[in-house]
Amino acid sequence: MQNITVTARERDTVLAALRYYQFYRMQGHPFDPRQDHLIDSIASESGDALDLTEIDDLCAGLNGNKHALRASA
Repeated sequence: MQNITVTARERDTVLAALRYYQFYRMQGHPFDPRQDHLIDSIASESGDALDLTEIDDLCAGLNGNKHALRASA
């Protein structure tokens, strides 16, 4: 088992992604872009949502690679 540490912003992004995936699976088709504001709301619960570079860093960290955000936290 692997334990990871994430910031509040990273946690919000992971939660938003899981909800997006959950809704996608429930609908049986791609997410309705008109509802993306719900995902943005979850992802920015504790502040600004992660930007694209920060999301890449989080994905790398979740995959066991160097996690640039951890070094700056």
